[in-house]
Amino acid sequence: MRSTRETQMTPTQVSDEETNLFAMQLASASVPTMVLKAALELDLLEIMAKAGPGAFVSPEDLASQIPTKNPDAPVILDRKLRLLASYSILTYSLRTLPDGKVERLYGLGPVCKLLTKNEDGVCIAPHLLLTQDKVLVESWYHFKDDVLEGGIAFNKAYGMTTFEYHGTDPRFNKVFNRAMADHSSIAMKKLLKTYLVLRASHPSLMLVMASVVLFT
Repeated sequence: MRSTRETQMTPTQVSDEETNLFAMQLASASVPTMVLKAALELDLLEIMAKAGPGAFVSPEDLASQIPTKNPDAPVILDRKLRLLASYSILTYSLRTLPDGKVERLYGLGPVCKLLTKNEDGVCIAPHLLLTQDKVLVESWYHFKDDVLEGGIAFNKAYGMTTFEYHGTDPRFNKVFNRAMADHSSIAMKKLLKTYLVLRASHPSLMLVMASVVLFT
């Protein structure tokens, strides 16, 4: 049996392990985001949310509620959901079936509160769908070119500005407008909440701020 001294990692070793892990995370950084994008497009998080707070849903249950006839859908979903759970986007539990097999069940992680519709019917999900849309991603392949040659990456990819492009692609224009609308709604609600808290706790401060606005 090895001693504690033999198995204990030095600070340098810990640092090397952390650095290696970070490098691997960077190398595959786009994977969890794209898997999450697919989950949002399949409406999986909203389906899970409808099951109720703290509920866990099986891949089979999810597959039965999306428009697919693919018999392998539950297996493929399980792989994707397992990855999201490894990033704490989802939670999971294990259930032993009558035949002895173990089934994974998935629930919503804390961050899903922002990725599913709130009481106003808005969330951050449309913003993620926008930033990961193939139209924007295509322009990222020109990040090197705008350094070497100058110009704007998006313009290089499509030969026009973003505003001009919106007029040629109704689908992307809809994605963009939905993302902006939801984001604005969330931001304004948070701003209003902050204002109401300040007004209730610091009325004199609000009076000063109002005076500044009036006389500037």
